[in-house]
Amino acid sequence: MSKITINQLHMALSEANSIVLTVHIRPDGDAIGSMLAFYEALVGQGKQVRMVVDDTIPEKFSFLSYADSIQSVDAFDWSQPVDMLLVLDASTYERIGRVGALCSAPIFNIDHHISNTEFAQGLYLRPDFAATGEIITDLCKKWNWPITESMGTSLYLAIATDCGFFKFSNTTFNTLEMASHCVKAGARPNIISERIEAVSSERLELTKEVMQTISFYKHNTVAIISLERKHMIILGDDTDGFVDIIRNVDTVDIAILLKAESDNSTRVSLRSKGTDVNRIAAHFGGGGHIRAAGCTIHMPLEEAKAVLLEVI
Repeated sequence: MSKITINQLHMALSEANSIVLTVHIRPDGDAIGSMLAFYEALVGQGKQVRMVVDDTIPEKFSFLSYADSIQSVDAFDWSQPVDMLLVLDASTYERIGRVGALCSAPIFNIDHHISNTEFAQGLYLRPDFAATGEIITDLCKKWNWPITESMGTSLYLAIATDCGFFKFSNTTFNTLEMASHCVKAGARPNIISERIEAVSSERLELTKEVMQTISFYKHNTVAIISLERKHMIILGDDTDGFVDIIRNVDTVDIAILLKAESDNSTRVSLRSKGTDVNRIAAHFGGGGHIRAAGCTIHMPLEEAKAVLLEVI
């Protein structure tokens, strides 16, 4: 079994009593918001639910309800019986880190990435949705599961952050409709934006330095901004916003953020206005969406930039 219908997903969830929720490493707003909201929804349905992530949870998400209930892989009690490992917002098995190997339960996956490798026994995939949070909201509405104020806040954050706060091309009527349900439930868009977009003076100073790395290629249709090792040591995985600096340039179609993960490994985030960047990411074993994708190139940053430009 691989792809499943909404009814098959509902049946699987109905039959499972003990559920472990997880998301991809380097969790973003969609991953964390979706997991926290679905955790509350499943507990409301009488399920025994635990959350585990094989990575550090960014501090900016700490204001969300139940964020302090997310456990690390090392602290998690793997001896307890589990009926289902439910993976949210991850398109490959490798993206959930050590969780997959440590949990022997059947894997189910709710995702929206067109590059999903169908690694789960049951996959509910909606690539027509902008975010996994949009899927979770849709499921709760169709199943008549209550959306509480705290769920609405988490889901609104999940949806908004994955469509650039409704600026990206993946924003649809349904995206806005699901976000409106979250607001109706009590989500406050202004408060959420303020918490997520707040920057320190130190980060602003670093941004000034990073902007000096901006370079343009292919008649100014491709722009690259780079985070070197010294920047990454300070930022960790909190690199949101940097690619938007160049994405908004009028001539730019493809915006690329290069992140020096180590001296010989570079993470790549690609955004576009027209080009299929999922195809570019796939060339290096990555993936994502047509307009937003990522990959890792096992080369130093400058070498990675060169091979990337050759593919483009």
